[in-house]
Amino acid sequence: MRAKADGSKANEVQFELKYCERCGGLWLRPVGGEQIYCAACGRAMAELPPAFNEGKAARRPRGPARGTSYGGLRGDEERGDVA
Repeated sequence: MRAKADGSKANEVQFELKYCERCGGLWLRPVGGEQIYCAACGRAMAELPPAFNEGKAARRPRGPARGTSYGGLRGDEERGDVA
């Protein structure tokens, strides 16, 4: 829209280009808008149940169990590498 001669921009609406965080499609949203999904993906996401998040995410243990060596290999002292 064109601004009036007096410089008023009351009827002007600004948009920004945004990538949908689900499908990657490009769409326009009002400047400062907080939508992260396009209209189609927003409807699809609204139909999904809420995410289940119980505190911290479950993590798999890393490394060997206590008292064991990696991969069942013998320790250095058993190989004769220790002076």
